[in-house]
Amino acid sequence: MKTSKVALLLYILFCVLAIIANICGSESLKLVTKPFIVPALVFYYLIKTKKINSWVCLFLMFSFIGDAVGLMNFDNEIVYIVFPFFLAIICMIILIIKNLEKFKYNKFNCFSLLLISSLVGYVWHTSVELFSFSEGIAQTLVFCFGFSVFIMTSLVSYNIIWKTNIPNLFLMLSATCVIVSDFFYLIYNFQNQLVIIDYIHFSCQVFSYYFFIKYILLKENDVLLKKINNVT
Repeated sequence: MKTSKVALLLYILFCVLAIIANICGSESLKLVTKPFIVPALVFYYLIKTKKINSWVCLFLMFSFIGDAVGLMNFDNEIVYIVFPFFLAIICMIILIIKNLEKFKYNKFNCFSLLLISSLVGYVWHTSVELFSFSEGIAQTLVFCFGFSVFIMTSLVSYNIIWKTNIPNLFLMLSATCVIVSDFFYLIYNFQNQLVIIDYIHFSCQVFSYYFFIKYILLKENDVLLKKINNVT
């Protein structure tokens, strides 16, 4: 079996076990599985990539820190957990901009982009409204984080609308998981503690990492193929 497949299987195994631990409420199982999700994905990325990208490494590092902070069960956890995930989103934005599709004006595409951006903006506004009753830094942090997710999602929407291909589909899956995970996290912790909401949040979070790394690897292969074709 190829080493990359072993790394991917380890990632899937840790994800499944962590999700089971979350559903069963087993903190001990979660503690020995969730911290290995991102490292397994790092292992997979380092094997598959042709050239290590520092922004990808930073994205994985901040995601790992965010996961680690989430396991510590701090009081007012969101104050500590938002910052590393905010930095991870910033890394995603930079990587997406570097691979942005070329603009081609089309009325329908522009309308679609405006519609999607409006929907995401509404989700962002609703998320901030959950903290309208609170004082201090929490609402500001959620506002800044939500704005970064809004920018990231707008860029993802632009890519998938202007060019529908396999890399952009993985990028769309990653962005969708990020939005669902973050919104459901806020609802579960500050509005309605329905357990299914927590399960969906947790599952979307751990799988969003893979979808984004897959997008990066596929775009890397596309760029390499273009260079080879230009040479020949």
